[in-house]
Amino acid sequence: MNLAKSDPGWMSGVADDDVVTIGDPRLKAETRAVGRVDDAAELLARMVKRLRELNGAGLAAPQIGASVGVIVVEVRRTDVLPDRPTSPLLQMVDPVVVKKSGTTETGWEGCFSVPGFMGLVPRAETITVEYTSAVGADVTERYSGYVARVTQHELDHLNGVEFVDRMTSMESLTTVVNHLQFHR
Repeated sequence: MNLAKSDPGWMSGVADDDVVTIGDPRLKAETRAVGRVDDAAELLARMVKRLRELNGAGLAAPQIGASVGVIVVEVRRTDVLPDRPTSPLLQMVDPVVVKKSGTTETGWEGCFSVPGFMGLVPRAETITVEYTSAVGADVTERYSGYVARVTQHELDHLNGVEFVDRMTSMESLTTVVNHLQFHR
């Protein structure tokens, strides 16, 4: 199996220069709606390119310093998370969760804005999201499993929330290196 290599800087706790990290007030800033999808075209292209360079599963606009409602999700298997289900590229402008399942699932999460760390986070198993696509279509889509987890994680960034804020216990907080050695 040919797995994408996770960003070595992120794994060792070093963020790339263009990634906004935890503690920076821009991650807590209120995001504004984009409105016209054409206004987000350049940002979406930049985010997709960056996500693929980092070999991540998702990226939110605040993570690269833009306080607007834009996220991208594309789940691929990596050396850190080789068993996760994959998903095609999703580009969401002004996304809103309109429904969440009552059932939750706890799983491992990491974040480019919290480099070098992972933790267990409970998330709704299924969500329904309304958003505008990159081509301007209004979309209402139901997501479940891992893509629902990633989408919720990225949507949290639009509301100034990092995954560590969602952890029910800090006991699972670990470095990526220790996750690979002890928690797989």
